[in-house]
Amino acid sequence: MTFPVSPSIFSDNPYRAEWFEENYVFTPDGPTNSPTHHCKLTFDITKPFINKARTAVDVGCRMGEYTRFLSKNFDNVFAFDANLHPRFPWNVDLSNTTHFNCALGDAQGTIEMFGGTHQTVEGQMKEVPVFRLDDFGLEDVDYIKVDVEGFERKVLLGGQKTISAFRPLIVIEQNDVRLADEEPYAAKTYLESIGYKHVATCPRGWDLVMMPE
Repeated sequence: MTFPVSPSIFSDNPYRAEWFEENYVFTPDGPTNSPTHHCKLTFDITKPFINKARTAVDVGCRMGEYTRFLSKNFDNVFAFDANLHPRFPWNVDLSNTTHFNCALGDAQGTIEMFGGTHQTVEGQMKEVPVFRLDDFGLEDVDYIKVDVEGFERKVLLGGQKTISAFRPLIVIEQNDVRLADEEPYAAKTYLESIGYKHVATCPRGWDLVMMPE
């Protein structure tokens, strides 16, 4: 399979299955035992809606806090983040997970971010490449999670062909963080316009589970 950008290369994959089973999450501060981590609670909410478990996509994967549940439950996982977090291979089994150090949007190009995140915070400005999800030509996509601080609708627009072809379960973050030209709940509204419905809300209150009707 040919991609528009090369997958990330990690020098090692320290991940251990027993750490996952014991609910350990690795952060810059070290390992934390977190049986009630919001990512675990969110994934558990989505479980009853998973019909097939072939390919999952995690957009805004950060350190792999959510990706690790996808890796454990799906055949193949593709994870995207504008930052290459060194803790990612500690949290995720890389044997079935491919990581891309880029942003996703509705058109190819570049975007300037502080510290490689979508959030405007103190830090060094950097230029990050942007691709569309459709550019990756992924097959058998059954699950997409998008948490990119207000860019959710643009990510979905860039994945129109993928979503239309496979009609996956989609988890989107929708809160007060949004782009200046975006309406509140823009990603939810867009998905509803293409035949999706809101079937569940995750514990934090702003992660929405969307399913095709």
